[in-house]
Amino acid sequence: MAAGKGTRLKSRRPKVLHEVGGKPLLEQVIRAALAIAPASDVTVIIGHEADRVRGAVEHLGVNFALQSEQRGTGHAIQCAREHLSRFDHILVLSGDAPLIRPRTIAQLRDFHLSENAAMTILTTIPPDPSGYGRVIRKLSDPVEVAKIIEQKALTPDQLSEKEINSGIYAFAAKPLFA
Repeated sequence: MAAGKGTRLKSRRPKVLHEVGGKPLLEQVIRAALAIAPASDVTVIIGHEADRVRGAVEHLGVNFALQSEQRGTGHAIQCAREHLSRFDHILVLSGDAPLIRPRTIAQLRDFHLSENAAMTILTTIPPDPSGYGRVIRKLSDPVEVAKIIEQKALTPDQLSEKEINSGIYAFAAKPLFA
């Protein structure tokens, strides 16, 4: 996913085009994905400054889907449905997460498939979860996620939750698109 504006950066450059180590964030994420899947199976969802983002990474041979109005992750995936519905399972990566490693992507994929899950969320428990959406688990089944709540919407009780949503997911395509 690379369609967002990245307004918190207060920059004219799209967030995914900021560079680390001389390469755009998005290119680093795509290269990690390309270690797992061929370019023909990778679709980049673009939106804000779409032409500029496309131009920065089209040399990698990936596909593009347009999310002309930025209305969140679910909407972005729906905008790419034409590209994604041919797959049994899809992985969703954030274009602004350049430190994702191919090994982590493969482990998420393999876990998702071994569990025969409809959805798998990559989460973590950082030393300081401030600023991140929190994963709230079901009390009756702590493996299942009840909800994900953004930092600004957390109640005082929920502020003590430490597990965060990385924004990286695996989905079984059929139930997702149903």
